[in-house]
Amino acid sequence: MKKKILIIGIETVVLIVLLIFVNSKWIEKIPACWVYQTTGLFCPACGGTRCVIYILKGRWIEAFFSHTIFFIGILYFFIINIIYIVSLNKAKKLYPKYWYTIIFAIFLIIYTIIRNLL
Repeated sequence: MKKKILIIGIETVVLIVLLIFVNSKWIEKIPACWVYQTTGLFCPACGGTRCVIYILKGRWIEAFFSHTIFFIGILYFFIINIIYIVSLNKAKKLYPKYWYTIIFAIFLIIYTIIRNLL
């Protein structure tokens, strides 16, 4: 029970700090992607920062279209986090499989290639 409260407390503090950052003037100081600026090609993370900012501001449609894979990944990790916290008191803990990360990386590479070709 103490571990569950600690995890939820840390996550709440991080979320509050992120919300304060997104609604401050510091958000304008985030540098543009240097890969895109130098090569003209999208890197795998191009649009990821905008995606997170839009999610924190509650603009879900813009977040989805700024970086679809990041949006789906963030939702996936949010759901997995809830499942993990709920299962902390159970005998059998639920952990995500390592190959989910590999599948995510493959989708991210394919998405980046397609995005640069279009």
